[in-house]
Amino acid sequence: MRNIDRVIGREKELKILKDSIKNREKGVCIYGPRRVGKTTLISVALSDLDSSVVIYYECVKGSYLYNLELLATEASRVLGLSYIRSLRDIFDIFEAIERESRGKHIVVVIDEYPYMRESCQSGVLDSYFQRIIDNMCSNITVIISGSYITVMKEILESDSPLFGRFDRVLNIKPFSYIEASLFYPSLAVRDKIAFYAVFGGYPFSLKMIDEDKSLFENIRDNLLTDGVMVRTTLENVLLTEAGRSGVPQELLSRIGNGRMRYSEIENMMSEDVSGTLDRSLKRLIGMDIIEKISPINRKDDKKKTFYEIKDNLLRFFFSYIVPNRNILIRTRPEEFYSLMIQPSLDTFISKRFEEIVREYFFITAGASALDIGTYWYDDRKKHKNGEFDCVLKLLDNSYKVFEVKNLSKPMSFELYKEERQKMGEIQDLKISSFGFVSPLGFSFDTSAFPDSFLTGEDIYNNDLINYYQR
Repeated sequence: MRNIDRVIGREKELKILKDSIKNREKGVCIYGPRRVGKTTLISVALSDLDSSVVIYYECVKGSYLYNLELLATEASRVLGLSYIRSLRDIFDIFEAIERESRGKHIVVVIDEYPYMRESCQSGVLDSYFQRIIDNMCSNITVIISGSYITVMKEILESDSPLFGRFDRVLNIKPFSYIEASLFYPSLAVRDKIAFYAVFGGYPFSLKMIDEDKSLFENIRDNLLTDGVMVRTTLENVLLTEAGRSGVPQELLSRIGNGRMRYSEIENMMSEDVSGTLDRSLKRLIGMDIIEKISPINRKDDKKKTFYEIKDNLLRFFFSYIVPNRNILIRTRPEEFYSLMIQPSLDTFISKRFEEIVREYFFITAGASALDIGTYWYDDRKKHKNGEFDCVLKLLDNSYKVFEVKNLSKPMSFELYKEERQKMGEIQDLKISSFGFVSPLGFSFDTSAFPDSFLTGEDIYNNDLINYYQR
């Protein structure tokens, strides 16, 4: 396993946070899902400080007074002043911190803020910190961080006491496909696609990938073996977090690998769970675990609206591991992989590659595209529906249509002709141009044809990689 820079892929966020602290900004808000790298980002930013004093407190699930006790204890330890330990009023604690700073800059980090917030009456803690940031922080930078995305978004809304109090707001998301590839740069393109399809964009899993091992070996060592960090984190952190929010595990298992309509999910759920389906789906969307998607030409069509797990690692976990736990317990990892994963893995990866291509255009298309996504069409000639893998809606309301094929060899001229003919038969669609994406390229001279042709090397090009390394 390679020795990986702790903040790989977070250089921009790290610079923003360092600048905020250096400039002594009064309030910073950082939020993102569990294990996305927020704490590491903060820790690395703070580790380079020479002239600032750092009080770092991670809130716990307990009473408000208990959290104040722990915060006071930490402030007392850092400042070396025993009397602060006995304070039980948040304003007294911050007044003492500022008074005893003796002109030095102090950074106070309140990590997992929602834990403390939920033990107060609605909005009370937000009001307290509004007052602290507004009136009590001449020498203090307050960093508020949290994983409950719904709660963290609430404190940023216009009706929140904390609205407008943060000089910086950082939304830390799982890595994009190109950022994730920085963790396994030596792999071939198709392997990069496969590894991203399985391990997604969470840094805690990416750091465990061993480039010298095959995809199977990495799946075995990180997801199929008892007690390994990645699997344990998924089971004991991310699943537990969803459970605490009142989301039944059954719901995530049902969505699993696929795009599921509301009616499909409801019909598959047990009766006691289906009654809370709306609330659970809303919570999962708020936690950035699932998303609601639709073809770009059917955004208002409820019949074409689907729910899907956002991150690939979670999608893989709920597709293969969770529904088959009983089998995994009583079989060897190698046997489980052969029976339960391998037969459908190519299809799973191919669907994820389509998402990579759409993600590529989100990064590169800029203002030239009004929207990017899939496109649902009616094939009147064959009396059936179909879907284009990736379409760009252009400024003139025409569409650039791409067919995406995750082939194990270069696309042949015969396959190109076949797909091109099918695409050209679609009526009632203003198409400006056609395009094809094949990881290993094409077996024919593409320059002789007017269509766009993209290879895996185009999707994982050095300019994009360098962009995220700057």
